[in-house]
Amino acid sequence: MKSIFEKGRAVALLLAAAALAGCAGQQAAGPAKASDFSEWPCLSSSLPCGKLATRKPVQQALAGPLNGDPARGKALANERSKGNCVACHLLQGAEQPGSKGPDLRSYGSWARSDAETYALVYDMRSRNPDTVMPPAGTNQILTDQELRDVVAFLQSSK
Repeated sequence: MKSIFEKGRAVALLLAAAALAGCAGQQAAGPAKASDFSEWPCLSSSLPCGKLATRKPVQQALAGPLNGDPARGKALANERSKGNCVACHLLQGAEQPGSKGPDLRSYGSWARSDAETYALVYDMRSRNPDTVMPPAGTNQILTDQELRDVVAFLQSSK
């Protein structure tokens, strides 16, 4: 007779296999939904996980003066559906900051230029190919102006 632990483990393995099969492109039975999930490839029946090309790292230079708004940048950095910097970083004024990335509460005192900071936020993979930081510019998570606003917020954090 199997123990409760063994039965629970078997159920967990079956659930994991089902989840992986769904992400690999197998569609569940039932009618297709009319929702457009193309922005989230793992939820799109036309773009299954594992079949999307990874975007190559982009080293983007800051064109012209920064002209960013620190207040808008702070809002973006704290916005879970947009910048979501607080998922990993400690930031000034963050209500529920993360701890995976570096503490950025005093980033402005680190003496990094606007151009360097912009390039790092745009796509950190240009400096560190093994980073887990999402490429906000390359993946079009943030627009150019939103990137400038986040950089202005970081530079104002002292």
